[in-house]
Amino acid sequence: MSRWWHPRSRARAAAQQPPAPEPSPAVPEPPPEAPDRPGAGPDPAPPPPPPPPPPPPRAQPTAGHLVVTLQHEDGPERELARQPLSPLELAVLKADGLRARLGPEHPDTMAALRDQARALAELPDRHEEARERFTGLIRRQAAVLGYLHEETLTTAADLAQLLHAMGELDRAEEASRSVWTSRTDLLGRDHPATLDSAAQLAAVLEDLRRAPEALALRRDVLERRRRLHGPDHPDVHTDANAHAAALIKADRWEEAEQELRELVGRMERAVRPDAELLAPRSNLGAALCRLGRFEEAEHVLRTVIATQDQAGSDVGDHALPTRNNLAAVLHALGRFAEAAQLLREVLAVRTRTHGEHHPHTVHARDNLANVLIDAGERQQAVDLLQRCRDDYRRLLGPDHPKVRSTGELLTRLRAQSG
Repeated sequence: MSRWWHPRSRARAAAQQPPAPEPSPAVPEPPPEAPDRPGAGPDPAPPPPPPPPPPPPRAQPTAGHLVVTLQHEDGPERELARQPLSPLELAVLKADGLRARLGPEHPDTMAALRDQARALAELPDRHEEARERFTGLIRRQAAVLGYLHEETLTTAADLAQLLHAMGELDRAEEASRSVWTSRTDLLGRDHPATLDSAAQLAAVLEDLRRAPEALALRRDVLERRRRLHGPDHPDVHTDANAHAAALIKADRWEEAEQELRELVGRMERAVRPDAELLAPRSNLGAALCRLGRFEEAEHVLRTVIATQDQAGSDVGDHALPTRNNLAAVLHALGRFAEAAQLLREVLAVRTRTHGEHHPHTVHARDNLANVLIDAGERQQAVDLLQRCRDDYRRLLGPDHPKVRSTGELLTRLRAQSG
């Protein structure tokens, strides 16, 4: 069994693969990004915004309170002070208390230390610290409990998800595959935790642009969940949407449209909340765009965006795929200025959230360059595509088809520019 969390394993991986990029928060099963430009390479995209300034520290929600009280011998207890605690502060207090009382290797202490690492993983500027804590905890749990133990594998799954969020795709694949195969051995293929691990591995494979492998995993997860829960369980709906998204990425658009229409109808009959219908409807818009039914796709996607906007919150990472898909439709219809405006929003949020070199940011920059090509801004497109090719080399390896196709596009553009 590969002990992928050991430093020597990481050093070997670094020698075999190009350096992985840094940042990026995990997002729950985003719909696929916009379809490719009609008749040509990658998804649409417009002029790049200037690098956004670093955002102010995000206010953390209150997870609990530290309360100071005074108890008189013969009187009631009186509250003197109350201090709100963030999720991280609360997790640190709990972990420190259990470690002092039970010792560092007690199962309850190790579970609390995992919660502390999870709280760190929610903060993009502390991902490296979260990774170190997860890795150290896995070593300790493997020594005390064994690697093939549910608690150890739960921590390993958290680390795999964090590596994916950070954009370290090769290491994320190694970790996700290790957790999936180990849970299969320990719990069986149909256990919910095993199915979750398979879905996590599929998400990494999708970002590595290995669509056939990801689709096979998505289909297997969906079939097993259906046998376990029936067609109307919320988890089955989630997996059905992910499978349809994988069909789109594998260029099987007619199948994706059929599955998504069936899924949306089933969810509507089950009176699922509108928020749960947004992802399959957005994916339906993406499938329609790929099929060249642009007006229908635009209507579907604008309806989804209107529902998202009614929530009254800022455009967040979860809402970006729908805007990207709408930009693809507008690009195909020749409405470059509108497409550019949407994609500026997408790129700005991706950069602010994930950093310059994360796969999601690189994809947004690639889209942007393709809109610029059709808008006649070829020099700016060349500058963006050069950055994309460099990042694709790091992310996917120098021999990946995406690296070659981006290089070929750059060569054509430079030749046309004289």
